[in-house]
Amino acid sequence: MLRDETHLTYAIDEKPVKIEIMIDKTNKYLCVCGVGKSTEACCLPLINGQLEAQTPEQLMRSRYSAYVMGNVGYLMQSWHPGTRPQSIELDSRLSWTGLKLLSRHKKRDKAGSKEAYVEFIAGFVSQGDAGQMHERSRFLFEQGRWFYVDGEQIESAMGEINPLPGRNEPCYCGSTRKFKKCCGKPRD
Repeated sequence: MLRDETHLTYAIDEKPVKIEIMIDKTNKYLCVCGVGKSTEACCLPLINGQLEAQTPEQLMRSRYSAYVMGNVGYLMQSWHPGTRPQSIELDSRLSWTGLKLLSRHKKRDKAGSKEAYVEFIAGFVSQGDAGQMHERSRFLFEQGRWFYVDGEQIESAMGEINPLPGRNEPCYCGSTRKFKKCCGKPRD
């Protein structure tokens, strides 16, 4: 058997037969923030300190990606010093499953400082149950960069907890795929 990126070649009765296979590369290399770009062209340069977020939305998306990746250093560094906690402990039982941006709003006060709000819903799975976090985050532009300040939980803090869909049911993330072929697919 020979293998290339999209084909397998088998010898059947000593005759080579080329079979086209489906390789799902769409989700493997796309940034988890949902913009549709590769991780290297989206949030990773922000998380690695190569670039600064140009907008509050970009900072919020990169912070979501850092939560997914477990990058506590970036979460602390992007948090405003006036509201930043001493430490953050991430819940290892929590698996983030998707981000949906609902709204964004910027305002400038008389002193010229910028404040912005980004409202989003982040989906998660915890111990086999799916849920969501709905938050309105506040950001400040100071020292030439955006900082996360704090967030207001909307509705309940952890949203509705629902059991995961069955393997053949539609995925809860909103894609058109079955759960077993989408968020229920084992990770490599």
